[in-house]
Amino acid sequence: YEVVNGVGIIPEGVTEIEDEAFYDCESLISVVIPSSVTKIGEDAFRDCTSLTSVVIPSSVTEIGVGAFNNCTSLTSVVILEGVKEIDDHAFSYCSSLTSIVMPSSITKIGENAFFDCTSLTSIEIPSSVTAIGEGAFSGCDSLTSVVNPEGVTKIGEYAFGGCDSLTSVVIPSSLTEIDDCAFRSCTSLTSVVIPEGVTKIGEYAFGGCDS
Repeated sequence: YEVVNGVGIIPEGVTEIEDEAFYDCESLISVVIPSSVTKIGEDAFRDCTSLTSVVIPSSVTEIGVGAFNNCTSLTSVVILEGVKEIDDHAFSYCSSLTSIVMPSSITKIGENAFFDCTSLTSIEIPSSVTAIGEGAFSGCDSLTSVVNPEGVTKIGEYAFGGCDSLTSVVIPSSLTEIDDCAFRSCTSLTSVVIPEGVTKIGEYAFGGCDS
């Protein structure tokens, strides 16, 4: 791999962007991921603080742990149909991220996947997702609304903890479990309708929601 005038060069035919391939590459502004790539490794683009946008092709099935962690200039992410997993911490601390497009092929949103993405204002979770990982959107304090589609059965611990701009949450009838502190300190949340199928509401699930 190399970076030429701010552009990351990944040769066609590469099937995996290896762990830490562009780690801490502050000169990287943009990258074109070829359609031969099937996996983005752990911390592959971590701390690439000048990277502004990324399109992840449909050939990729897994976005690895911490793949884009702390890419603080990243404003938009487009994930094309075919990608299945967003692993733990994949986009943590992407503080400039305002929008993300997730396809219906996504089945997993990992722990802390979008932790502290403080500019993210809305998110549409595809119906293929069955569980929202622990802390997945925790600290996303610009997030105002969330639609959890039919199919989601579990919202993990602190999944939306500290989302203090969150005013609206749609909880589907498929949901059975809201874990501890799932919506803790969501101080702008005024009402939530809990479906009949929910069998567990964890400790402090809505603690500090004092509106």
